[in-house]
Amino acid sequence: MAKIGMLLTLGPYQYENWETACNIADAALDKGSEIQMFLYLDGVYNPIKLQTFPDMPVVPKDRFAELVKKGATIIACGVCVNARGLEKGKDYIEGVTVGGLPDFAEMVSEVDRLITL
Repeated sequence: MAKIGMLLTLGPYQYENWETACNIADAALDKGSEIQMFLYLDGVYNPIKLQTFPDMPVVPKDRFAELVKKGATIIACGVCVNARGLEKGKDYIEGVTVGGLPDFAEMVSEVDRLITL
């Protein structure tokens, strides 16, 4: 099946890009595709494990946790993480790693398609 790369640059609650990314990734994983996602800029705010939001039964961290369980690889940009005070991703859900632009470059070289949101 296809290898799909995703670049998510926006955080939760600003726009629905995180939800679109999760919906695409979820559907692709269900069809047997491989998903590699790189969180960049404010996209690094999406998998924070202590998120809560009134009136939302499912918050971004829940969707990202589901993707990790299904086999998606999710890497957050280390420079972006540290610049936003997220302390090397220690507050992330399990399965999300912190990397760098070389990881993104490797991902781009390996995937069949790249989706940017």
